[in-house]
Amino acid sequence: MRILLLALIMTAFAMPLAVQAADATLGEKTFTKRCAVCHNPLTAQRKIGPGMAGVFGREAESGIGKLTESRLHEWLQNPKSLKPNTRMPKYGPMQDAGLRQAVIDYLKTL
Repeated sequence: MRILLLALIMTAFAMPLAVQAADATLGEKTFTKRCAVCHNPLTAQRKIGPGMAGVFGREAESGIGKLTESRLHEWLQNPKSLKPNTRMPKYGPMQDAGLRQAVIDYLKTL
């Protein structure tokens, strides 16, 4: 009985990590397809836009403040609502909250 209980507890804690890893994988694929043209994923070096290494939690170059999860959701959904003159385009797929979250989960790993 104790082993079964321990197994259930361990499974409960492992599942969110597995889900997050799956989301980060989807986020990496989406980033590579949609974002890597303008953003370096593994360095802070600029392309057209800023590099993404260590991006989560730092001050945005765009002047929109600290890049928190909620701020990144706003930015990815509609960048021009936060900074009207930004060169960052509004991508249709980023209107999907799950896809935005997957990209954010990926950014957290950088």
